[in-house]
Amino acid sequence: MASNWLVLLALCAAVRAQTPTKDHGDDLLNPEITTEEELRVLVQQLVARVERLERGPSPVAFSASLVSGPEWTHQGPFPSSTTLLFRKVTTNLGNAYDPSIGVFTAPLKGLYYVRFTGSVGSSGSMNAVLMKNDEYMFEVYDTRGTHGSASNGMALELQVGDRLYVTLWEGQSVFDQSRISTFSGFLLQHLQEPPPPPAAPPAGQIKVL
Repeated sequence: MASNWLVLLALCAAVRAQTPTKDHGDDLLNPEITTEEELRVLVQQLVARVERLERGPSPVAFSASLVSGPEWTHQGPFPSSTTLLFRKVTTNLGNAYDPSIGVFTAPLKGLYYVRFTGSVGSSGSMNAVLMKNDEYMFEVYDTRGTHGSASNGMALELQVGDRLYVTLWEGQSVFDQSRISTFSGFLLQHLQEPPPPPAAPPAGQIKVL
């Protein structure tokens, strides 16, 4: 961040050095004023960029459960693998989690932490997997019988638009009561793309070193 401000200070000094004084006369106005205005616009753009960097991205975090009340609710076993719908949302900063389909869609490129905790349902075993798009990330597995529980989590680098969801395998089940089976995640670090190289200045334009 300090390097950004050094660039701004250098540009401001260059603008000040190019500002014509009363003694220079009208013969300095044509090229110098054009170049000065270009530099002023560049300084304004850089100031706005530094301010955005200092503010950082908006927070991204979500946490949801299968149910929120005290009722005992079992999901599964199903005849085929099924995406679990964590409909009871506790936190959804950035609105990137869609409870109607059970999917979190990354709004920013970055490093995220994601976790799933589940309790075994009526089938006596739970085997679920966190999916990123169509790729397996990690499994949560427990065969100790009904009401046993297991949890797993992982830090993942996600691109904009990557989708995360929990799939329950066929023949397996999960249960919830008062948010003991949850799907959660949050942005740890926004990973920005490197800025493009600056365009070459037009012929005759003063270069600021």
